Amino acid sequence: MSNGGLLQKAIEQQSHDEDVAVVVADVAEPGRTGMISGPMKQGAGLGIVALVISWIVSSPSIQSDYSFAGIFPILMFAGSFYLVWNAIGRKQTAAIAVVYILLAASPYVAMSLSSGEITITESELSEDATELTLTIRESGALFGSSVDSADVSISYDGDSVFDSTISFSIDREDGYGTYGEITLSIAEWYQGNAADNAAYVVSVDVGSSSDSMQLQSNHLQRTVDDVKSATAGAMGMGSECSDSKDSCILGVALKSWSGLDAMGDNPPGGLPHADYTVSATLYYGSTEAISFPPVTVVNGVAEWDSNNGEYGGGSAFVGDEGSELPMPGSVDSFEMNTKYIPIEDWAVSDYGCYHFTVETTQTSPWSDGSVVSYTSYYEYTEEGGESNPGEPSDNPTNEAWTSVSSCDT
Repeated sequence: MSNGGLLQKAIEQQSHDEDVAVVVADVAEPGRTGMISGPMKQGAGLGIVALVISWIVSSPSIQSDYSFAGIFPILMFAGSFYLVWNAIGRKQTAAIAVVYILLAASPYVAMSLSSGEITITESELSEDATELTLTIRESGALFGSSVDSADVSISYDGDSVFDSTISFSIDREDGYGTYGEITLSIAEWYQGNAADNAAYVVSVDVGSSSDSMQLQSNHLQRTVDDVKSATAGAMGMGSECSDSKDSCILGVALKSWSGLDAMGDNPPGGLPHADYTVSATLYYGSTEAISFPPVTVVNGVAEWDSNNGEYGGGSAFVGDEGSELPMPGSVDSFEMNTKYIPIEDWAVSDYGCYHFTVETTQTSPWSDGSVVSYTSYYEYTEEGGESNPGEPSDNPTNEAWTSVSSCDT
């Protein structure tokens, strides 16, 4: 064999050995092609944990109470990004950054689509006036709200009187959009009459959204703080009178007022939704001349025992158009536009001074149980027929029922 042939074989043998060495080297480094590196695994795992925590802290209820908690998943995402980015040789930076931004933002985007801003649009009083129902509308929630409770607080004259977490969901819909309702029992938080300078304000906090509304005053005026009483004499003429009198008292009509304190001598203002009890008695001295049956008023409806018509029909409406409560008898009077209690039904009907006392009471929470009362005074007299002016008559011709300031003589 020539020298050239030997040289050629040597070159071919060396080339073969180098190829084998390359193959062996490749097999000896499996981590480069067949398996994920350790830092890559750590970065991916940290990213998954960060995503789970993001979903938790993105909840509106967590955000409202622990807004700082959102920093933890952000730091974890940053650490995960660095590990993954470094594991792939710090390449494709923009693509990886976009993926991480989308992952970090996705829980908050989802929450914003499933929860919106709330507005208290209405408060409605129940038929029996014991409850208020709040209508709460939602705006901005694309896929509907996922809340299941609301924090409700009520203040009266600036002081907190109610604070509770109540089951609540946006589960209704009408022509105006989606809404939910919260029903509140008034007796749980009533503290006194609502007024311009003492308002009830309800606040509702649902997730990250809240709203407040001043409740209607006429729904929350329930405490009687003023009472008035009055009587009127039913006059008879000629043949209606005994002892040949020209005029006489046939009986009296009674009425009372229970409600809001009014200026001066004006009757109390109406309380259409108040609950209270009224007792009314006409006295002659310390003797009961007329004892009207106890009257129970509930949500504007007054009821009492009519005793088969002796005391009117046994019911009346009071509050909507004022606080006046007629206390009728058995005899109609066209002139008085009411029924009066005839004098023959009085326990005492002597001439002299009478006083008519009305007492109104309420139970808790509408009142502390104290009695609110008022007494008016009247003189039942004979007059006329004097022989000489200014001298008493031996044969009086008239009777009178006159309001006086007191019965003191």
